[in-house]
Amino acid sequence: QNYKWLAIPKRSTTPLQNAITVFTDAGKKSRTAATTWKEGQEWRHQILSAQPNDSLQTLELYAVVWTFMRWKDTPLNVVSDSLYVVGIVNRIEDSSLRDVKNDRLTGLLV
Repeated sequence: QNYKWLAIPKRSTTPLQNAITVFTDAGKKSRTAATTWKEGQEWRHQILSAQPNDSLQTLELYAVVWTFMRWKDTPLNVVSDSLYVVGIVNRIEDSSLRDVKNDRLTGLLV
């Protein structure tokens, strides 16, 4: 007899109620990523600097990873305009990581 784990997804396809909403973005020319959220009546932000080997995609991913780490135990809505990052987030719960030659990407995914 085979048994399978019934995974409870941590990702929702609809916005969560009573959650922090964080907007993320990155700039190719500025080599920075930014996260913005509202605390009470004030807007807050975090500027993240690129590492030398970051592409725009890894910088966008860095902003989202930073956000998840910052609020790891808090209900969270993340808004990203990066199709690359949204694609990763949509598939990551059922994924396994193959051998990736990009050390920066591996570090962000593990």
